[in-house]
Amino acid sequence: MKFKSVIKAKPLGGWYIELTDTQTGMSVICETIEEYMTKIEEMGAEYGPDIEVEWSQGEGVIPAYINEIRGLMQKYQDEMGLSEG
Repeated sequence: MKFKSVIKAKPLGGWYIELTDTQTGMSVICETIEEYMTKIEEMGAEYGPDIEVEWSQGEGVIPAYINEIRGLMQKYQDEMGLSEG
């Protein structure tokens, strides 16, 4: 099962992630990493552990946004005990 996660830039600065279930076409907007992780868990629950996430970025997304999201995701995974190694 595949999900698409698209990092997008807000018009007045900042970012959000558009999460789409490619099976159903359902799409949600996530303003925080916590919201994103909750939504992907909820949306992926019926598919079990075999989900794949395809990342991309929209126009106007600067490298700082991508780095911020990576850092926030790593912090979230560390706090939740999800990191490998």
